[in-house]
Amino acid sequence: MALSGIITALRILEEPMLNEHPALQSLRPYWASYQAMLKSVDEGQRFKASPKETYAHALLIKIKELEHDVQTMRLAVAFVRDISPSVANAAAIYRYHEEYFLCRLTACMDKAHRLVGAALLLKQDKCEGKGGQLFVLRAIQASHPELAASLERAAAIEAKHKKDRKALGDGLPVLSHDFLTQEAESLDALSDKTTAAIEAVLSTLAPIFELACA
Repeated sequence: MALSGIITALRILEEPMLNEHPALQSLRPYWASYQAMLKSVDEGQRFKASPKETYAHALLIKIKELEHDVQTMRLAVAFVRDISPSVANAAAIYRYHEEYFLCRLTACMDKAHRLVGAALLLKQDKCEGKGGQLFVLRAIQASHPELAASLERAAAIEAKHKKDRKALGDGLPVLSHDFLTQEAESLDALSDKTTAAIEAVLSTLAPIFELACA
């Protein structure tokens, strides 16, 4: 990766994290107390987390998983932007990073649904197993229609990209600097839309977090 790509990657890692979202304000005191108790265990003490602390910590794990996929999507874009058309196997390298981006996009959708499932204390094995997205949507459709709608809007982003990608076929493209720049900009915009959709899900979850931590 060239110096410009490394600088971009470092900037990505310094971007605001999902766990800084204002919708998570009610969870933060319980994250802090849970972490403090973990430190006491390292010092040889025992602790028993409260239900609220356990709940908040479980959600933090889900949010961190989402953060990882959002960041790696952006890193994949940085790699695409940094490809030189003249390098050997440039088309194969491009396809690798483009497909990796798609994998991370799919993972974001799965994990957004799992986060909602964890927030509402739905059965974990159902949320994380095959058909987990559909299970979560069916479980919340009547009781939390706004939340279901925000998940559906997020999932529609992935579905549209997959449809557009399928229409292009599986052949390796003929690369040029303009093509790679355009693709990087397109994937970057898609990454922004995905992040915004996830943040919208978090905003919709805010009252649920507040109620659980009251």
